[in-house]
Amino acid sequence: MSAFTQNHIDIVGIGASTLDRFIVVDHYPTGREVQQVVSSTTDGGGPVATALAVAGKYGARTAMIDSIGDDMVGSHILDDFEKYNVNTEAIQVDSGANSGVATILVKQSTGERAVFFERSTANEPEFVDAHKQLIESAYMLHINGRHRQLMRSAMAVAKEVGTIISLDGGAQRYDEDMKPITEASHIVIVARDYAEKYTGTTNLEDACRIIHERGACIAGVTDGANGSYFMWPDGTSYRCKPFPQEAVVDTTGAGDSFHGAFLAKLSNVLHSESAKVSLTNAVQGDTSLCAVELLKGCAHSDLEKAAIFASAVASLNTQGIGGRSPLPTLKSVQELIG
Repeated sequence: MSAFTQNHIDIVGIGASTLDRFIVVDHYPTGREVQQVVSSTTDGGGPVATALAVAGKYGARTAMIDSIGDDMVGSHILDDFEKYNVNTEAIQVDSGANSGVATILVKQSTGERAVFFERSTANEPEFVDAHKQLIESAYMLHINGRHRQLMRSAMAVAKEVGTIISLDGGAQRYDEDMKPITEASHIVIVARDYAEKYTGTTNLEDACRIIHERGACIAGVTDGANGSYFMWPDGTSYRCKPFPQEAVVDTTGAGDSFHGAFLAKLSNVLHSESAKVSLTNAVQGDTSLCAVELLKGCAHSDLEKAAIFASAVASLNTQGIGGRSPLPTLKSVQELIG
């Protein structure tokens, strides 16, 4: 089991880091036409990358594992991570490679998105000792299925030392290869689409129960403006109500910000629980406890607060363009929660 130190990383992420270019339009083109752009902006992107940026903004210590190119886009990606206090020392920068870019059309009236993605030409990152050390010292490993060979190596280390594995199961991301990955994860928070494909039911409360029965300590299903469903480690169910907004500007990053905010709050709880264990056991000189065991001992009230915080952050994040730029202040989140 891994011992926690003052210098450990809270959350290590494995996934794709991109640069997102947003173009707000009056309507999607249906053929050859010219229309004026309503507005545009550039933001850092990628599901795991954005979740780490969100967690970093709200106080968690995070580190990203990925590979990008040494082009101008790659420089922007690294600069944006720095803005959100995400450690980038484990990001591999390949000479001559292009970094990933997403061009996103946003319909002004509804916030709907159409995404055009250019995949990075950087080599798949290889699992090295530095990655192993990061995971051994972390509370959580956050994944979404990208870089699967490296991800499986990282999961094996996490299992060995008791680091929590957190899975973001996004819409249109489920395939049969993800089934054992989902079953091996401790925190499984997935979109409705993923839940239905993985569990075979459209009842989201039942989906949470099935995900929990298949091995997840915390099972969650998000359903956009309809809120989210959870099942905690002891099998207790919880429905987290949404925070509806009068109008939605852009839904990009809503799910990613939910994950990042939830994990940020959870890391605070784990810090507290770890400190209690260290204090209690100090007389025996034993200050180590694996993060998975800490997770199982979390109080319902703490887990519910994390879910509510995540729901509020995700809701407020729809009030601007981009997945990270519109992230609310803590004061705004607290005012919304009430």
